[in-house]
Amino acid sequence: EGAGVDHAVVVPLSKGDDYLREVLARFPGRFAGVGIFDHDQPDDVAGIEARLATTDLQGLRFYGLAADEDTTLGSLTCLPVFELMAERGMVVWFYGDIVQLRLMDKVMRHLPDLRVVLNHSGFLPDMHAEMRIDEHRRPHFEVDLPPVGLPAVEVMAAEHSNLHVHFSGHYAFSSESYPYRDLQGVGERLLAMFGAERMLMASDWPWIEFEPGYTKVLGVLDQLLPDLSAVERDAIRGGTALGLFQF
Repeated sequence: EGAGVDHAVVVPLSKGDDYLREVLARFPGRFAGVGIFDHDQPDDVAGIEARLATTDLQGLRFYGLAADEDTTLGSLTCLPVFELMAERGMVVWFYGDIVQLRLMDKVMRHLPDLRVVLNHSGFLPDMHAEMRIDEHRRPHFEVDLPPVGLPAVEVMAAEHSNLHVHFSGHYAFSSESYPYRDLQGVGERLLAMFGAERMLMASDWPWIEFEPGYTKVLGVLDQLLPDLSAVERDAIRGGTALGLFQF
């Protein structure tokens, strides 16, 4: 409230839905819930349906697809879950490396109605192999700029109208302090490939609570994309999310 935010999407860090249920019940109409799909303890369709019966999950976050170079659409064990999500109008919150992204591309061709949001400005790290912890105890990745996976993201953005992207993760991928000027070129390319109507802000809370702080994170948009129109700014700071979720 202090930052002027009326609604937000809540995504826990682990599979349990108890926290989401508590937040959604305590603050009706304020939050939308996205649960976690855990590849180590994967749900089948019946498992997802059981979770939906007790928690208003509007999406699921996938840390990749547990895929390797040889995984095909036919051998993808979570494909029935994606089919259920497309049928229910749920949103895929996706964060994975280039191998996972290529398979996600095939999933989207198979399910053209499936809505997908790429996390963290389309960066594609191998999270478990590449993640480090910075001096503020936040995740950090050493990456080339522009990121090597960005052309693949651009191709998918052109093909799939249901593909969206977070404008987020700057603290984790920048080599500079706030406002992360070295990522301005990435932001400009995201805007060019997705348009504001398929971009949405994400705060990266709780990692940014103290450095740089919630309000400053919301200001990254104006710092890195200062020439946005009012309509574009409103889309990225809420309008796109309102089209994906019910509050």
